[in-house]
Order: sequence, then structure tokens, then C-alpha cells
Amino acid sequence: MSFDRVADIYDQTRSLPDEAMGRLVKTLADELGGCRGILDVGVGIGRFALPLQNAGLEVAGIDLARKMINKAHDKRVRNLVLADARLLPFRQDAFDVTISVHLLHLISNWQQALLEICRVTRSFLVSLSYVNNDPVGEAYDQLLRRYGYVRRRLGKSEQDLREMVSPAKSVPVTSYDTSSDDRLTNLAQRTSSSQWEIPVEVNQKVVEELRGQFAGKTFTQELGILMWRIDDLRAYFEKVNV
Repeated sequence: MSFDRVADIYDQTRSLPDEAMGRLVKTLADELGGCRGILDVGVGIGRFALPLQNAGLEVAGIDLARKMINKAHDKRVRNLVLADARLLPFRQDAFDVTISVHLLHLISNWQQALLEICRVTRSFLVSLSYVNNDPVGEAYDQLLRRYGYVRRRLGKSEQDLREMVSPAKSVPVTSYDTSSDDRLTNLAQRTSSSQWEIPVEVNQKVVEELRGQFAGKTFTQELGILMWRIDDLRAYFEKVNV
């Protein structure tokens, strides 16, 4: 699933607070400092690849969306490849580590993408964890169901993956406050792929109802890093015969 349709507003709808992003990049750099090569699958506009490159790490990025890749290139993100995560154009064990953030739920045959990640990666798959209750998102989904709609996600998320294969390492990073107003603005703009099949008028009604409940409020997010051993992921696929 390509994110070209929201490429122009992606930065402003997905960014972390500066302090939280700084702590995340420092923690990632500390954890991955000895790696000879890192692949960012679903690099997008370079949200993680650019600061990691600036921190001195060797990062390559792939994405299916040409407009997103072009924006990353304009930001001076290096080593970009237009490619499908289900058919990575790299040799076996080309990278020490692969980063995957908010990617797998966009792919119906997510197992193939994960198998490809295992093929090209020697040591670890890295993702982020958000330990929080998202009251705005939960209320949004509840109201959608009243209107007869359910947000559809094609695959499994990295959060789902931790229920199937235990991460080898979970590293807490920081906590930060999120504005409900910002969250509502993102929902109103239908920036999430799971909203694209929801009719505009239904989405507008739901968001307006939520504004009366959440306007001006904040909620806390707990941000962390998850790391899976590639050997553990391969063992999972052998067990389930994928």
C-alpha cells in the first residue's frame, strides 16, 4: 500500500516531539552502533533513516511509494531504493539489522515481507513499541462501528508480532504527551491508511463528535524499542510452515 497520497502532509502527521525523537535516535544509535549496515524497510520520507545517518550509522532505505522516496531524497537521505518489501533487491545477509516501523499492517501477505527481511538480515529486526491507551483512537473505532464501519488493516502490525514471537530485547526510551487536538486533526485528514475506505462524510461526523469529548486534552505515550533475533523469526516460520 503506497502512501503517496499523503506524502505532502506525512511529516506533520507522524512526527514525534523533538525531545522524544532525540532520545529515540540516541537509544537506537547506542543499540545499533556496532552494526555495519542497517536497512529501513518502508523508509518513507526518512523519518528514522535521516537522523540515524546523521548520527554516523550506515542506513539504506526502501519504499514502494515514489513520491515518499523523492521527498526523502530532497531531505538528503542517502542510499534510497524504490522497491517492494515482499521482494527486496538485496543479497542474503546483506544487513546486520533491519528496521520496520508501521509497515507490516500495510501488507496483506505480510509473512512474505517478513521472510524477505529474514533473508537479507543477519542479526536483528528492530521496531518501536507504544505502551499506551489511545483514548481518541479507541473512541473513533467505537463510533465507526455505530455507523457500520470497521477500519481494515491488510496485515499484522509489529505490535502483533510480539505476541507471536517474543522479542529478544525491549528497551524503554521515553514518555511524552500527545495532544488530542493533533490526533483529531490527523483523523479528520484521513492520514491513516485504515481510514481510506471510510466515507468522507462518515469520518467527518465521527471526528466532530469526538471533538466535543476530547478537545484540549492530552494523553501520555510510552515509547520503546523492540528487537527480535532473526534466528527466532526464522524458527517461527519453520514452526508454522510458512
